Amino acid sequence: MGQARFDAQSKAVCIPQWLFFSKKIPLTEIKGKTEQIGSSGGTKSYKLTLTGDFGQQEISFDDYEGYATFIYEYQKAMLSA
Repeated sequence: MGQARFDAQSKAVCIPQWLFFSKKIPLTEIKGKTEQIGSSGGTKSYKLTLTGDFGQQEISFDDYEGYATFIYEYQKAMLSA
């Protein structure tokens, strides 16, 4: 499964679903964000939970670099929105 990413052109978060489908959540629909970094069995886990009118969507990241890049792009977009 691919990584979640931020689509700057449409100002939306793109979350991979199954096969080649992805779910797009516009920034205007996101009301809250919870970040969680933990470890289990010697491996780190990076999770982000978005909440809003669409319900709750949890995003997991494979590594810290992907997680940090996503948070940076998200914060930058929120400042310009």
